[in-house]
Amino acid sequence: MKTLPSGLQAHLDGGATTLCWCWKLVRTDGVVLGFTDHDRDLTVDGVAYAAASGFTASEAKSSLGLSVDDLEVDGALSSDSLTEADLLAGLWDNAAIELRRANWADPGQAVIMRTGNVGEVRRGSLAFTAELRGMAHELGQEIGRVFSYSCDANLGDAR
Repeated sequence: MKTLPSGLQAHLDGGATTLCWCWKLVRTDGVVLGFTDHDRDLTVDGVAYAAASGFTASEAKSSLGLSVDDLEVDGALSSDSLTEADLLAGLWDNAAIELRRANWADPGQAVIMRTGNVGEVRRGSLAFTAELRGMAHELGQEIGRVFSYSCDANLGDAR
């Protein structure tokens, strides 16, 4: 269960809310970009989130245990900082992502809802779909050599 900051909790308890989604992306080359589904730009925790970026998120599925949670984000290639050339060059591969829920009337009231990395990115002519992988995804990846009953080396190879 998430603990919300007291100001955000009071806002939610008030009935009518002014909430939006904010996506913070940190590429592997260190570039930090922010996008929001609100109709104007916001600054949350020192990061500028650009409006009208064309992002929509699928239903987020969370599960117990170590199974991998998944979420997809659809977006239009409408931002100058999000280009088809960057997607093709792989600059977005494995970028770190934070999804925040923020009060656009008071951007200081925000909470991180999910973190992870960008997985597979599929693109069309004017839009893309990015898979967002949760932290449990890393646990399912092979790192290094796999040892088994039979040897995987061939006689005379570099190993």
